[in-house]
Amino acid sequence: MNWKKELGIQIRDGRKDSLLRQKDLRERADVHINMISRYERGDSAPELDVLIRLAIALNIEELKIGDYIVTIRTADGAAAPSFPKQLRLEFGKEYVFDGGASRLKIQPSRDGLFITPEKRKEIA
Repeated sequence: MNWKKELGIQIRDGRKDSLLRQKDLRERADVHINMISRYERGDSAPELDVLIRLAIALNIEELKIGDYIVTIRTADGAAAPSFPKQLRLEFGKEYVFDGGASRLKIQPSRDGLFITPEKRKEIA
């Protein structure tokens, strides 16, 4: 497969995984919407600075370009800054988020989002 098409698929899949529209990605990465479309189709390849902005906007740390893996990191080796990830919840399911000393139970329903804090039981 052509490396530009392969890169475009990674950008498109990253955008869809992040639940973003092309317009949203344009705003996050400061890239013209027509270019995002061209990149996703594999018609063009972004310049390095644009590729870095796209990867950061999509929370992508590694991209495969041809026979190479490109890792996006800061100069000191830390992971690049990222945007918060979308939280996907399904109706009818119960989710528990453990925060150490406390837990949070979240139940999405058609009537709303029910959030119940739970204290951890202390062991004597």
